[in-house]
Amino acid sequence: MKRPLVAVFGGGTLIEEDPDYALARELGRSLAVAGADVMTGGYGGVMEAASRGCHEAGGHVIGVTVALFDGRRDPNPWVKERVHAADLFERLRHLVERADGFVAVPGSVGTLAEVQLTWTLLCMSARPRVPLVLLGGKWQEYLAAHRRADLVHPELFEFLCTARTPDDAARMVLNGAAVLH
Repeated sequence: MKRPLVAVFGGGTLIEEDPDYALARELGRSLAVAGADVMTGGYGGVMEAASRGCHEAGGHVIGVTVALFDGRRDPNPWVKERVHAADLFERLRHLVERADGFVAVPGSVGTLAEVQLTWTLLCMSARPRVPLVLLGGKWQEYLAAHRRADLVHPELFEFLCTARTPDDAARMVLNGAAVLH
């Protein structure tokens, strides 16, 4: 039986001492222990941490790298399968189309773009419905800002959920992904 593939989104600049690095590493471990593989953008920060946690727990790690970063960044050492995209659009398409579920750890504009694109495609039924889990307390303020400003219709919040711990995020994303398998 095919193992679920979970795309993990998050900032690429975190260092190992950052609490969100530890959160992402534990997420990768939790996903692998629960029987899933991990797909990330393949570079540093959250991507490295989730890849590392997954690999250390015996999971398979796919890194979707991009030509734009050639010569500037190397894939993290825990990537065991590399998909190299020609541009950021192709990279995003691959991450969004191939995943059986998504978990986002706080990050910068790239992470926000991944979350917003995924959320939009799920809301518009432009891809099969799968879980989109936002991990960590930092997402509460982001979501509250969208609710307060009436930017997002209330029913569209049903397309995502929040988790406080990596184990909760793994359980949520895999319970939703299991419905598809």
